[in-house]
Amino acid sequence: MIKINLLPRKPKKGTLKYKVIISILVTLINGLALGGLFYSNMRQIENYKVMSASVKREKANLEPIYAEYLNLEKGKKDTERRIKAIGNLKEGRALAARTLYDLTAVVRESLWLKSFRKTQNRFELEGRSLENESISNFMESLSRIPYMTNVELKNVEDVTDEGIVVKKFLIQGNIGL
Repeated sequence: MIKINLLPRKPKKGTLKYKVIISILVTLINGLALGGLFYSNMRQIENYKVMSASVKREKANLEPIYAEYLNLEKGKKDTERRIKAIGNLKEGRALAARTLYDLTAVVRESLWLKSFRKTQNRFELEGRSLENESISNFMESLSRIPYMTNVELKNVEDVTDEGIVVKKFLIQGNIGL
């Protein structure tokens, strides 16, 4: 017959003491690790606060320089706008002088101009002529001027001007360099 002993063995006398000591040591080590982590995080937070204050001071020191930079940028834009306006005036002045010069070259004896209006890139020319052929020749001459494009005769009508029957004409087109 086999005998089975179901009674627990007698515990050794020091094992409970070791388990308690090990538990206390593990708890202390965990506490020290958490305390070290907490201390490390607090030091990082303090470092970040110091760095933040330093950046704020540096930003405050740079504010006048940034304001000066903005003023310079504003001045630069204003100067560029003025230069562009001067360029537009120069371009318009050259175009006006060239137009007057070319118009005097293409106007013949039996034709005279009453008005010339220019708005942006369009022009309108009003004149008088004694005959239709002079108007036709004038139109051809205007079409050959390189900066005048889409030259069109809008209307021709007979009018009495100072007791003489003349042909009143209106020409429109594009103008630009």
